[in-house]
Amino acid sequence: MKYTEIIKKLRNDYVHGNQIISKDDLLKLYKKIYLNDNKKTFENMVSFLKKNETVIDYSKNSYLVLKKALYKFNKNEEILKIYKLISSYYKNVKTIVWDTNILNEFTQHYAINNYIVVETEKVAVELILTLLKEKEIKNYTIVTESMYNQNKDMFLNNEKIIIVKQLIARAPLKRNEEGILEPTIEKIMVDIYKDKLYEQFQGKELQTIYKNILEKYSVNFKKLFSYAKCRVNLKEYRDFINQLDTSKIMKGE
Repeated sequence: MKYTEIIKKLRNDYVHGNQIISKDDLLKLYKKIYLNDNKKTFENMVSFLKKNETVIDYSKNSYLVLKKALYKFNKNEEILKIYKLISSYYKNVKTIVWDTNILNEFTQHYAINNYIVVETEKVAVELILTLLKEKEIKNYTIVTESMYNQNKDMFLNNEKIIIVKQLIARAPLKRNEEGILEPTIEKIMVDIYKDKLYEQFQGKELQTIYKNILEKYSVNFKKLFSYAKCRVNLKEYRDFINQLDTSKIMKGE
């Protein structure tokens, strides 16, 4: 199958150093293997490569060749329920819901004080806080980010917490196959580095999390640094990543 031949060629030529291939170069590769320049067939091939996690869009005219799998959030019925509740009342408000428990895949020590994070537009934080409290989501303690940060000791043994916080406007998000908005792994990486809310995952544990993410999944460094630029000191952040053994792949980005 010619798709397989193209994937093998991409893996061989772009797994080291620069992982970016221009649309023109991908088209040349297509023509060489397919021996035609049919635009529709080329577009179908690109769609196939994206679906099979061989490439993703990098810019308008280039693609990032993936060496590893893309990170996918595990479906969680509780998360889905909360998301659908919020969407039923505030359909046009940008909102994501995720659980810090997902980070236990990457930590050295299992974190037991996990919580659900609801991130939404600044104007909707209080509205959604009130909505969740009124609906009494399975007896969860529901607080804002500032309330939690100021009273962490009160919540240490509370296994059911929902924290409602502002969603950063430039945060990189994606929609899953069901059309539900989710944070990207790049967003999670920057946020746990920056925010006091996630201080249990910082320090040595943060290094472990980053190393495990980089070793297991493909990370879009353009997206990562674009978001980091609006949240942290970019030089210090780059230095932090450069100190990790697995960070050689980002050289030059």
